[in-house]
Amino acid sequence: MYNYDPEVRKKSQRALQKMFPRNEEGFARLMHSMLYMQYIPLYIYYMKTGTNAMMPPEIQREYRKPVGIENEVVEELVKVAVNECGRNAGDIATNTYHAKVLRLEDAEQIINLEEDLDLGTLDKNILPYEIARDAIIDCPDRIAVIDCVCRNSNGEQGCYPRDVCFLIGEPWVTWAMDRDRYLNGRLVSKEEALKIMRECHERGNVHAGFFKDVAAGRLYSICNCCPCCCTALQAQNYIGAPMLIGSGFKAKVDMDKCKGCGICAKKCNFLAITMEDGKPVINEELCCGCEACQTFCKSDAISLEAMDPSVLAPLDIKALKAAKAGK
Repeated sequence: MYNYDPEVRKKSQRALQKMFPRNEEGFARLMHSMLYMQYIPLYIYYMKTGTNAMMPPEIQREYRKPVGIENEVVEELVKVAVNECGRNAGDIATNTYHAKVLRLEDAEQIINLEEDLDLGTLDKNILPYEIARDAIIDCPDRIAVIDCVCRNSNGEQGCYPRDVCFLIGEPWVTWAMDRDRYLNGRLVSKEEALKIMRECHERGNVHAGFFKDVAAGRLYSICNCCPCCCTALQAQNYIGAPMLIGSGFKAKVDMDKCKGCGICAKKCNFLAITMEDGKPVINEELCCGCEACQTFCKSDAISLEAMDPSVLAPLDIKALKAAKAGK
């Protein structure tokens, strides 16, 4: 719950400052970070409006703009930050705001962390972006659930429930809890976080670990969203921006078991499944292994098969920690 405390604010401000180098580039990223972290709803609003015209007409809409004098004061600065982010989003080499799709068990490992995580910079076979790929989490016992900013931006057309996205660790949790009264953030236990995540999984939502340059390049949140609301999913599905990389798994259909009901095509979050002659066909280039099709298949005809790990591997914390310890 939003609760202004000047001492807490000073402490979290200092913690954020320490995460960026003391040079011109570090200062620019810090300023961008402060705009993003404190005004996420306005930031996402302008991301959505920027891509809206490129979306199919049937999913274009008017988004709900955050109101209040504090948003009016920083509006032009936020636009500049969003435009800079958007300008770089079309290429995996320059994209600064992206996510790794997580299987439920991979996401649960992050929630269940008992000690600080420092895997350093992830190898490109896990997260092939050039920028923002550090698997570092300080104070993983600090977890806040916040309203999904993308769903809120869609107003009444946005999906429910809204409180489905997590901030993990510090200084992100304290920063958002202390500053952004629009997020409806609240601290949750690991047990409650797992319950929320599993409920999202049952609804077929995508679990995605987000990285951003202005979050010091670190893994800082887990989003649990849907393609009708999620800004990143829509940008990837409809305008080709490389916002999410796959889980390291691909869906496979056992045609002997498949009854051709088509529910997998309807539930696919990445537009990767089409029906041809009454049977599902999976476009492996689009499939990100999010497990939604498997979750809803009533015939037990779909499985998730691991890809060649040299090409794309999962963000499996236990395996990565074991590998690092063995080096």
